[in-house]
Amino acid sequence: MSHRFAVLALASLGAASAVAPTHVNLRVPVTLGVPNPCTPGETVVLSGTVHLVGQVRTDASGTTARLNVNLQNFGGRTEAGRLYRAALNGKATLDLAAGGLPAQASGQVHVRLISQGPTDNFSFKLKLDVAVDANGNVTVAPPTALPEGSCNG
Repeated sequence: MSHRFAVLALASLGAASAVAPTHVNLRVPVTLGVPNPCTPGETVVLSGTVHLVGQVRTDASGTTARLNVNLQNFGGRTEAGRLYRAALNGKATLDLAAGGLPAQASGQVHVRLISQGPTDNFSFKLKLDVAVDANGNVTVAPPTALPEGSCNG
């Protein structure tokens, strides 16, 4: 009888530690410079909005964010006037913490820059820093660019 009570108590403890998922729908305005690996010494200055939609879940195993990431009106130009548009529609899964909230983590998504002319296209990684406070509120720091160095036509 006591074993059965212990199993029921542990089961209810696990259920109590689970928190209802937090829905995420954030738009983060971004301006950043990305080195152009196709034209060394050239930087593409980009601006637009990073849109994140998804959920943050906390349970007995920790906190996880599953986010769909897309770019809105995202593009820019080099000092020489070359135009680029950014293309991304990706997913990021971030394991934020094993111990619950507050929690934070970083993730990366691949972005493709498409030239609006005869110059090569290239890719870079967009780094996302996500934080969830003790109340489940989600924030995203302004994303940063991590050059990847791949050129393609």
